[in-house]
Amino acid sequence: MEKIIKKFMNATEILQSVGLKTNNAIFSFNNGEAVERLLEFIKEWELQIQIKKISEKDRETLFASYADSIIDYHPENDHQERGAFLRNGKMLMKYGLTKDDIRRLDFC
Repeated sequence: MEKIIKKFMNATEILQSVGLKTNNAIFSFNNGEAVERLLEFIKEWELQIQIKKISEKDRETLFASYADSIIDYHPENDHQERGAFLRNGKMLMKYGLTKDDIRRLDFC
């Protein structure tokens, strides 16, 4: 068994073999960039969401969903932003999102 394990490289060896440092981030952007992307998405899709009225708790929920969507979806065609909004459709309806908006955003 030990011989089998030794045949496999560990993560550090793999990264070093292609010249990458183990402590570098793969993907990262800050809260400001996340908000900018979401605002751009709202404008682009002409969503009538009252941004300033979103509660702090709901904002945190939306940001957490956006982070999950970045992991789950590719960035083309606004899939990441659409995923975040679809996951929170009911909540965002309190702030102006409509059922018609949800149908337009759905990528199924």
